Amino acid sequence: MTALTDPLSRPPASPWRWWVCILLFLATTLNYMDRVALNQMAVRIQKALDLNDKQYSELESGFSFAYAIGAILSGIVVDKVNVRWVYPLMVLGWSAAGVLTGYSTGFAWLFTCRVILGLFEAGNWPCGIRTTRLVLRSEERSFGNSLFQSGTAVGAIVTPMLILVMLNRADAAAGQENHPDSWKMPFVAIGILGIAWVVLWFLTVPGRLLDPKSGPEAASHAGATRYWDVFRDRRFWALLAAVIAINVCWQTYRMWFPKYLQQKRGFSEADMSTFMTWFYLTADIGSWTVGLLTLVMVRKGMSNHTARLLVFAGCAGLVLVSFAVPFLPIGWQLMASVLIFAFGSLGLFPTYFALSQELSAAHQGKVSGTLGAAAHMFLALVVYKIQGHVIQDTKSYDEVLAVAGLFPLLAFVLMLWLWPPSYEPPQDAVKASA
Repeated sequence: MTALTDPLSRPPASPWRWWVCILLFLATTLNYMDRVALNQMAVRIQKALDLNDKQYSELESGFSFAYAIGAILSGIVVDKVNVRWVYPLMVLGWSAAGVLTGYSTGFAWLFTCRVILGLFEAGNWPCGIRTTRLVLRSEERSFGNSLFQSGTAVGAIVTPMLILVMLNRADAAAGQENHPDSWKMPFVAIGILGIAWVVLWFLTVPGRLLDPKSGPEAASHAGATRYWDVFRDRRFWALLAAVIAINVCWQTYRMWFPKYLQQKRGFSEADMSTFMTWFYLTADIGSWTVGLLTLVMVRKGMSNHTARLLVFAGCAGLVLVSFAVPFLPIGWQLMASVLIFAFGSLGLFPTYFALSQELSAAHQGKVSGTLGAAAHMFLALVVYKIQGHVIQDTKSYDEVLAVAGLFPLLAFVLMLWLWPPSYEPPQDAVKASA
């Protein structure tokens, strides 16, 4: 999809590009630590602030609604302002929101903090995806995106362990088990970590590395040069279905599964944290495996798009195991099924990111922001509200967890129709500017 198809004709890529990917990984780790802290302490927080399940779902809806707005705004900004400056601003914003969460005294304050968190956390993806597009070649992007994306799982792995230690210490300091204010300390501690990342970013990433005119495929202006032409390309609509489906799949388990384990399966707080650690570790392995497998297939001679479709199909097949999860007994069967789901669900993301990088070099931030905004708006206005009502009315998580894995398969079928390997976008929508 690029003008430079001969590898020998392309400018050399900087060896520091993988260090940039590591920094993206660390930022995403912090991003997810701030996000999943609420889910890990949901039972404590609901008890301390007297919140019901509908209010809890409203917290997620508020976050997602703000996330949608933040995705669009950050996408617009990062297309106009060098990502070297936009990214650290996003990290500082969501870190401050995390710190403020630790001072919440009721639903209104907590809701406001989640909205601020969503506004700034949304910038992680337009910034990160634009960065990998700037520093990596096309065939490297699935793997680079997998490094970037795997921070979500690492953040989710580290967070339960960190929270468990801090909760125990806070309880001990207060002289009371399950002290109503112990949950606040982890939010403050996690938020403070963002400052160190910002310092590391400015110390180690020179501006020239993120200059759009000097990247490994700088001479290529792939995709639409006018933003509105993106919507004329049916690949955009295939990606819209994919991003909604992937997020419904992944976010459903991120949001509800820790509560399900404690409230319906009788897991202790420590056992739940251990189980979720394995869940996110396996998800991380899935992300890395998918990215590396795509890179290997392309270097063996397969086209980028065909390789991406194959790994997307494989992951969509794996997450169908969700239909069995609510009905399995506690034991190895439940563990194996949930880990298969984790592997496949996070493995979907690197492929989606790489596909989204084919639409428009000039408007990568807005493309990522628009797609992310649509997904999270759908989550906020439709998915979380339906899930909250279903769980509140039925007193069961079974239906919500079971159907989560169906959506990526539906998206894959639509992808085959709208963006098969032989598809070529409209020529007037992909011309490079003179």
